[in-house]
Parts: sequence; C-alpha cells; structure tokens
Amino acid sequence: MKKTASMFFLAMFCGTALAHTGALSKDIERLEENGEYDAVNTSKQITPSTPLKPPVLCLFIPESTNDKVCMFSPLDGSYCGDFIIDDTSSTPQYDLETPINIIQGPDNHFYLSDQISDAVYVFDADYGQYLFTYADSSDGLNNIRGIDFRGDHLFITSGDNYVAEFDGPHSFVRYFIQDGSDPFDILFMEDGTALVSDIQGTTDNVRHYDTSGTLIQELFSVDFPEQIQYYFEYCDTFLNNSFSDAQITTFLLNGSIIDTIPFTSGRGVYRLMNGNLLATNGSGVFEVNPATGSIIEQEYTGSARFIELVVLAAGINEDNNTVGFTVHTSPNPFAKCVDIHFTISGSGIIKATIYSALGEKIVTLFNCHTHPGGHHLTWDGTDNRGQPVSEGVYFLKMKTPEQTITKKVIFVR
Repeated sequence: MKKTASMFFLAMFCGTALAHTGALSKDIERLEENGEYDAVNTSKQITPSTPLKPPVLCLFIPESTNDKVCMFSPLDGSYCGDFIIDDTSSTPQYDLETPINIIQGPDNHFYLSDQISDAVYVFDADYGQYLFTYADSSDGLNNIRGIDFRGDHLFITSGDNYVAEFDGPHSFVRYFIQDGSDPFDILFMEDGTALVSDIQGTTDNVRHYDTSGTLIQELFSVDFPEQIQYYFEYCDTFLNNSFSDAQITTFLLNGSIIDTIPFTSGRGVYRLMNGNLLATNGSGVFEVNPATGSIIEQEYTGSARFIELVVLAAGINEDNNTVGFTVHTSPNPFAKCVDIHFTISGSGIIKATIYSALGEKIVTLFNCHTHPGGHHLTWDGTDNRGQPVSEGVYFLKMKTPEQTITKKVIFVR
C-alpha cells in the first residue's frame, strides 16, 4: 500500500543528484558495517555494474511534460533528479505519455500508471530499469489514473467508471468498484477499507468504501478531487488536493473537514517533514505554507502529478528474516516504545543498534553474548544520552557474526 512508506514524518533529505537514463549520476555516502558513513567518489558515473547509493527515502513524482519520474526530498521538497525517463529508442519497451501515479509494490518494485498509454509499467528499485508491463489495454484498461496495493493485489482507477483489481500481471480479478462513480485516486488503509476520489461531475466527492468495494459513506463534496494522501502526523487524518475547487482539504475519516488551503489547479499533495505541504499542478511542484496557502518556493517546473514516498532499494536494505535468525517489531509505528522480539538458533554475540534515516547512529540497545531461543528488547525513542529523538523513520540493525537484519521503525508523538 502507498502508506507503507508514507504514513508519518520522515527524517531525511535527498541532496542534489543528476539524472542519467533511469539511474542517478552521483554516488552518495553509504552505510558501512560499523554503522558509519565513508566518503565515496561522487564524480564517478553510475552504470549498471556500479551499485547505486541514493538516499534511503525519497518522494517520487511523475511529470507528464517530459514523461519521466522525478525525485524530491521528503524534508523540504527540493528536487533531487530523475529516476525514470521515457524509452525513446527505436524499439521502446514502454511508452510514457501521461504518467500519473508511481507506487512501491510488495516486491519493492515501482509500479507506474500511465493515463494515455492505458498501462501500468513495472521498474526495478535499483536502477529504475523497465522490467515488464503489469497490465494494459489488452486487459481492458482505459484512461487509468491512481493505483494502490492491498496485500499483493493491485487496484487501478479508470475514467471508464471502475476500479479494477488484479492479483498478478495481466490477471484481472474483478471490478472492485463499479457503482457509477468516476474514481480518480484510491488509498487503502490498514483495515482494508479504501478512500476514493470521485470526479463523476454532478456528485464530485471523497468516498469511503468497505473491504468488498461497497460504499460506506460520501465523506465530503469537493469539485474534481485528485490525490488522497495521509497527513502523516496523525493516522486518522488525510489530505486531498482538488483541481477545480483549487484547494487542499485536510479531513478526518468521518468526513469532518479540519481545514482548507487555497492551491490553484491541484493534483498531488504531501506533508513534508518541515511541516509545509508539497503540492503539484500543471505548472510544477510547489512548497506551500499550510497556514496561509502562500507559495514558499517552486521546486520544479513541469506538469507534475501524484506524490508518493518510496524506499530506494540501493540505500539501507531492509532485509528479510533469515534462517536461524528472526526479528519482529511491534507496535510499528510507535509512540512510547517499540518491542523488539528476536530468535536465534545458536549462541553468539548479538548487537542491536538504532540508526536515523540518514545513517547516523542513535543508540546501541544491546551488544553481548546471547543463548539460543527467543529474546526481547525495547526502545523508548531516546538516543545514547537519554534524550528523546525527533519523530520520523529509524532503522533497527540486528547483527550476529554471520547475519544482519535491518528493520524500519517509525516513531510518532
């Protein structure tokens, strides 16, 4: 689901990076085994034989003037370069004409919807290289827009008045929603229900659907609503950017409107770590003051679309549990403390360390000889001096002499 990486504040920044055919043209600092950063040659051109080392977290925004996917900082919205560009070769594998929404799938690949090509393309998380076409007009798709995963099923909104559900490449399951609404974006929540923006024309609104695709409630009316996004700081609060009503709406799941912020011809919206909003329209990407609606800075010029947070695979890897060594965290996100449960099949030294999203060591929780079996740790959101850390994304790194597991934990106040 989109929110997997984007529910709450994120403490990182992208830094400047140049585009080069689906890959960044600069290396950045990388996290070594000791948890510190070593400088690398930042003038070296990246090629497929040289591993990318981009930031861990990044905002992706499709741009349909030049048909590409751009990267931006979740901290302040600054432009960081291009990750995917159109295939303009004589025999193109994919054709970007109006890319709308790019999300990270459960396999960590990137899924990109294109409204004019009527296709969802899949790109790898290391270099942004095309892998395959997930669905297209041969599956009945037309005029597609926002997309989201629920589990391993992909849901695709269409101007033909439906939300299509797929359980794999070119494997159509059903129409999840086909009730006369004209869905533009869809956002699934942890309970499996969905928020949908409806631009039907006479009854434009934001809607809440149950797990079976049945309408629960029309939350509020707004003319031509586009992207629906989490507010991040509060799990029950959301944002919507409206094209025709020219406003960003902050609202609750019960339909209560908290605030409206003026923004012309809105498309995408995201709340940055610095507290400002990042919003898109046909002219570009803008950092917006949420109190006044005034433009703080234009970050990019071009026809920008939906905004999504992703975790780039070539940064800090979030490894799966390995044989003989498992790590589980809960609750996650957490407000007071996170419980860390781990099991090992043999005895040995176990080290548990918390790092920031920038790779800075926060605190070592555990570093001693451990017997086989299950064990329990907690982290209360403080650093090695006992001072509370800022809310955001952190990484728990668990090491044995043979294996390392990294888990993402999200701290909220």
